[in-house]
Amino acid sequence: MKRFSWIITAALAAYACQLAVHHATPVDRALPLLAVAVTVCAALSYPAVMVGVPLLVVASVGLFDEQVRLLAYGAVVALAISAALFGVRRPQSPLFLGAFGDTGSKSGDCGHRTPYVLAVAIVLLRWIPLSEVLVLRELFLLGICVGIVVVLGRTPFAVMFGVITALITPAIPLRTLAVPLLVLGVAVAARAFGMRRLVLRWPSAVVVAFAMLFFAWSGVVARAFPYLLTKPKELPRHVIAMSVAPAQSLTLDVPEHATSLILSGANVAHFRRGKLLGRIEPGGIDVRIGDVIDWGALRREQAYGAHNPLPRDPAGKIRGYGYNAWLDGAGRIALPKGARTIQVTTDALLPANASLQVEGFE
Repeated sequence: MKRFSWIITAALAAYACQLAVHHATPVDRALPLLAVAVTVCAALSYPAVMVGVPLLVVASVGLFDEQVRLLAYGAVVALAISAALFGVRRPQSPLFLGAFGDTGSKSGDCGHRTPYVLAVAIVLLRWIPLSEVLVLRELFLLGICVGIVVVLGRTPFAVMFGVITALITPAIPLRTLAVPLLVLGVAVAARAFGMRRLVLRWPSAVVVAFAMLFFAWSGVVARAFPYLLTKPKELPRHVIAMSVAPAQSLTLDVPEHATSLILSGANVAHFRRGKLLGRIEPGGIDVRIGDVIDWGALRREQAYGAHNPLPRDPAGKIRGYGYNAWLDGAGRIALPKGARTIQVTTDALLPANASLQVEGFE
């Protein structure tokens, strides 16, 4: 009976959130999925976690700023999944009895719940936008990550390890699925050689909660994580949007009060840190990979084959949502003091199809 009541609760929560969808982003359209995820977490832990569903509705209806609204969704699901990771100090939830067994008899061990918590986290981190999910690849990846959790003892640490593995596996191209298989093999070998069962509940919960807080841009978490630890600068930008081919120069007047030039590269994703891209005069300022990177190097389809690091002072914008979200590769270059005119010259040794892109001034 309890199992049936939780199913009905999940259906009603999803329906309520469907009615509350007021915005067009893929994350907003996935609000019923978030409601089901919160309900699963409540079934696995504390029924009080269901308060997350009305909070999702309030955020959808009452928060009009997109970034704030999506962060509010992230805070709700992060708290719900953290509650499920900590679990309750009682026997198994009837809804999830028996599929994985209960690996620990200690109070609060919650080993029987961890594969389900992992599944909820991975679905939210990787299955948005829903219309672009590669279902068979994602199910295969999910199965491997569940295997990792089981091998590592079904602890919060195992969930954290599984979530990180899922985040760093783009699944595009297909051969990248070798990454989680390798992780699973290492986990099996470690356990076979006597690695003890690690719990690390608090550190693991913090890591997973951080990822879930930004699930609306989980692709950025996966491929540009340091960017989320900084406070991005929001400065007015004087847009130039011009491209400079190899051995070519572009002379620009510096707008009043501008202190930085925003540049990115094109067709330079295969270069490594330190590769010279061009120069700014006056001052002989070298522009290298690491100062800026290829504009699309952090896209999901390109990131696996790209060698560019995150720019030292990122000036890119977050584009897209969910696991398809990415940060463009623009970087800030400090302008020579007092310069009213600058010249941007692209290195002559770059390939013919490469270029420096002048995004604008800040």
